[in-house]
Amino acid sequence: MRVLQGIARGLPRGLALRVFAGIAALVHRLDHAAVRRSLEHLRIAGFRPTDDPAREEIVRAMFRASGRNAVDLLRMSGFTPEELRALVRFDGLEHLREALARGRGVVALSAHFGNWEMLAAGLAANGIPVTIVARKIFDERSNRVLNSWRRACGVRVVTRQKGLFPAVSALRQGDMVGTLVDQDTGGPSIFADFFGRSAKTPRAPFLLARRTGAAMIPMWIRLDEDGVHRATIRPPLEPARAATLEQGLRADVERWHRILEEAIREHPEQWVWHHRRWKTRPPEESDSLRDLSKTSPYPADFQRSREVVGAR
Repeated sequence: MRVLQGIARGLPRGLALRVFAGIAALVHRLDHAAVRRSLEHLRIAGFRPTDDPAREEIVRAMFRASGRNAVDLLRMSGFTPEELRALVRFDGLEHLREALARGRGVVALSAHFGNWEMLAAGLAANGIPVTIVARKIFDERSNRVLNSWRRACGVRVVTRQKGLFPAVSALRQGDMVGTLVDQDTGGPSIFADFFGRSAKTPRAPFLLARRTGAAMIPMWIRLDEDGVHRATIRPPLEPARAATLEQGLRADVERWHRILEEAIREHPEQWVWHHRRWKTRPPEESDSLRDLSKTSPYPADFQRSREVVGAR
């Protein structure tokens, strides 16, 4: 990590973006398993076999975007607040400020989309009190380094392993608590439709908002070709009314999924398609990911994504 950080910080940022995009292109050629998995997940999400060229282009673009996003992650702790405000532009920041003014905190619903670390850093640079709920990565030394970068940008970190109490405390202080709610992880979850197929999604962020009265606000970020990170912040989602808590939570998750699907269809290369999003199946299903044949109701929507990515 230190070697990569030295390269990213030692080069002018524009050159570093090109160099890391090239490194990622090499990884794309070598990591056959991740490429195959990404292509299959694009098929699950709505691409039919006749769309193979579009799927392949999106996967190439995804690797390139990951490489470019790595640059600012590695440089992040060296940015001043002024530099972060220049690098991260917000659309809808007023929604977050208005929700925080209520005094009950905000549960931010985000995803592994674009440079989510720069999203948190950019918010902190704009005076937003940010606490993120992070999963410990496998290497303890790397985990410490990453958390030190976050703290250098004014972002507080709590780990999932400590449960909900630290997040509740942050909300009571009026913080925004950032969560990434787009992967099949451990812990209590809900199965809800995602691109036309049931996917296991953590329920904790939605339960946290209901129990504390915090606003639920969807947000995500992307890195454009001009080198600027552009973040989108949506108005708060009101908790769904339902006969039972579980039904309400499922409705909340499905509304979040619809919003995230829209963002992914708009910029499919920004999402991590190699993650095994549909690996865990509901108890009532007997099939497996290898046998998937169901298609999404969204193939027409992806036509625009193919044109957008192909034009880049």
